[in-house]
Amino acid sequence: NIADDVIIVGGPAVNKVAAWLLGVEFPSYGADSGIPENKALVKVVADAYTDGNTAVLVAGWNAADTDFAAQVIQRGGLADETAAEVQISGTVVSSPTIEEVAAADATADVVADAAATV
Repeated sequence: NIADDVIIVGGPAVNKVAAWLLGVEFPSYGADSGIPENKALVKVVADAYTDGNTAVLVAGWNAADTDFAAQVIQRGGLADETAAEVQISGTVVSSPTIEEVAAADATADVVADAAATV
């Protein structure tokens, strides 16, 4: 039972919680993961475990994509983002490609707040 906001790092190939949040079987690899090739997802899930608590998932197609997304977040690359879910790709942390996947959600500010505390 999780009673706090959480940040989950890693995709459904290695992380059961990530698989659950993405609605896929654990372990899921490649196209079965729901994550596009050469990209990472950052997904904010309101009320993921209990009412009022938020989960932020950072999960890539592979470990390198997950690491890239984590670095983008750490360096404030999503500070102005308000979408509930984005895809991140690229090779240079200072200039990633960020694509909105899910419309804005009031809880999306959690990503910016999480980045500010790293």
